[in-house]
Amino acid sequence: MKTLIHIVRFTLRITAFILALVFVLPFVIMGILLAKLFRNNPVNEFLLVYWSRLLCFICGLKVYVHGVKPDAPVFLVANHVSWLDIPVIHSLMRAGFVAKNEIKYWPILGLITMVGDTLFLKRGNAQSRKGVITQIKKRLNAGRSVAVFPEGTVTDGSHLRTFHRQLIHAAIETKTPILPVAIKFINSNGTRNDRVGFLNDEFFLSSVWRILTLPNSTVEVHCGGLVTDFDLGARTVTTQARAYIEQELLRNDYMSTTHQA
Repeated sequence: MKTLIHIVRFTLRITAFILALVFVLPFVIMGILLAKLFRNNPVNEFLLVYWSRLLCFICGLKVYVHGVKPDAPVFLVANHVSWLDIPVIHSLMRAGFVAKNEIKYWPILGLITMVGDTLFLKRGNAQSRKGVITQIKKRLNAGRSVAVFPEGTVTDGSHLRTFHRQLIHAAIETKTPILPVAIKFINSNGTRNDRVGFLNDEFFLSSVWRILTLPNSTVEVHCGGLVTDFDLGARTVTTQARAYIEQELLRNDYMSTTHQA
């Protein structure tokens, strides 16, 4: 019986995934490009948010938000578990991500990230980092939110790595509120879902294929209080943001939700 349910679930999801890629994504991309051309930010955000919600739905994710999602532009920092983190955050708000340069060459996701205002950073390249920081400051000064994963890599969601603070200088210099966000993937029985991340350095398409086979799960997005005391300096501000995220990850895995995205 379980095998039959597994097959039916995968068949429905892969069918919906292919249909969305073929019949929905091209119109979303075209709509976003037109919205950019005519500088229509509300339409741009609407299309990106609802495409991300559709993608989460197809992957069997229910996204619940704790705390208050601010309307004002923010510099969002979050822990990093899976490629799903990007559509999860974009299901709440439009925020141009900073991602490693290799992602632009990934099938499907690469195209989506480029259309979604992603800034690509070459790791270990000081010139690339300087250019990205300049672009971040331009976006923040223009009233647009930016999102980063300060760990610079993924984990299984059970812990945090060191937060790199180089990019956070852009928020401090532009006096943009910093929003710490904790992302928690939860199984239906309330335990942490450690199967959504990349396993054994698997390829992106392998990860997509595997996630489409998994049972439905919940994603808790915990929005912390805005960090705005920029006089404390980058080190202290980064430590404060990391402390909030770490505290939320250490809480009981399943809590009452405030509202669904």
